Amino acid sequence: MHVLHLTWEYPPVVYGGLGRHVHALSRAQAAAGHEVTVVTQQPEDAAAEETIDGVRIVRVSPVGPFPYHLPSLLSWVGFLDDAIGRAGMQQDRVEVVHVHDWVTGRAGTATAEALEVPLVATVHATEAGRHRGWLPDDVSRGVHLIERWLVDEADSLIVCSQSMATEVQHAHSADPARITVIPNGIDASVYSPHDNVAPDLLEGSPRISFVGRIEWEKGVFTAVEAMPAVLARYPRARLRIVGTGGQSAAVADLVARSGLTTQVQLLGHVDEPTLRAVYTSSDLVIAPSSYEPFGIVALEAAAMGVPLVVGDTGGLAEFVTDQRGRRCRPNDAADLAAQIVTTFDEPEQTARRRANASLALSQYTWDEVARRTAEVYDKARRRQRPARVTRAPANPIWE
Repeated sequence: MHVLHLTWEYPPVVYGGLGRHVHALSRAQAAAGHEVTVVTQQPEDAAAEETIDGVRIVRVSPVGPFPYHLPSLLSWVGFLDDAIGRAGMQQDRVEVVHVHDWVTGRAGTATAEALEVPLVATVHATEAGRHRGWLPDDVSRGVHLIERWLVDEADSLIVCSQSMATEVQHAHSADPARITVIPNGIDASVYSPHDNVAPDLLEGSPRISFVGRIEWEKGVFTAVEAMPAVLARYPRARLRIVGTGGQSAAVADLVARSGLTTQVQLLGHVDEPTLRAVYTSSDLVIAPSSYEPFGIVALEAAAMGVPLVVGDTGGLAEFVTDQRGRRCRPNDAADLAAQIVTTFDEPEQTARRRANASLALSQYTWDEVARRTAEVYDKARRRQRPARVTRAPANPIWE
């Protein structure tokens, strides 16, 4: 089967879990014998077209660098969406179009219609979900309507957790019969302890790591706010924050105002070898999100054999059960600090939970994700499109 993926991020451009997901899925599909083409954005020094690991990659140029601020982001997305759609329509012998999230939603709907093939959409997150059921401004309402358009157009929908299935039903009145839950995967073989860890990553004890986009919903502010209570019990503790995002400057300001510049390291974006070194040197990985459709960082930490404390929400809570780690109330720094301290205070229980999380990874291979995704493709058929929704609903989207 010739699969056409449309995505705004694909290595070397990776903003978060979506880019890693499409990369791993497309490689697994190619290894399974499918013809796979990915249309995505072109960063500097990247070829306009090349084949890597059996995946043909077609890249189109965006209008300048990615703007983290709004509303410029929407203009940038609109141009990229149009360019990806035009490139998608030029592909030959495509049998299914697979689009990932709202950023390329219009590209996906136009391409599938032009090529007269089924449209499969993976909804990695929703705008209403990010804001806990609300659409706070015109930008959010615009994003919500694009999402709704994509959900209405898609012949089949894929989500990464049961919580996301419920969310898509609530946010967009999606028919449950069109939704398939396929958890994210991981290639555990590439996550092994790093042989060469930089000295600065070995400072402090215990060492706590946050890995993710620097945004409000990821709980990074909660992580910083929890540190004074952790330091009261473990004075040599260190928190390392890996990632970039729209709140990077605000987090740096909070660290400075809190007097934690020695105890909190802001590492920014790191390459894959450095990321593995971070995990290798970690005594604990935290993901205290208030909103998390899946949370692939939990799989990565489990693969590296690092204990987990996560926000009690979404896909994180579905993977990190009581037998696999600890959960904290979202946006509750005191509870996060308590869970961190308990993790270190109870090493035997922590070791059992860590081992259970690692053993569970056999259920989360990319080969299995690719197999289940192919089943969705096989069943997808173009269907009659519903009437269009042109106005965002009143707040809240759900209670």
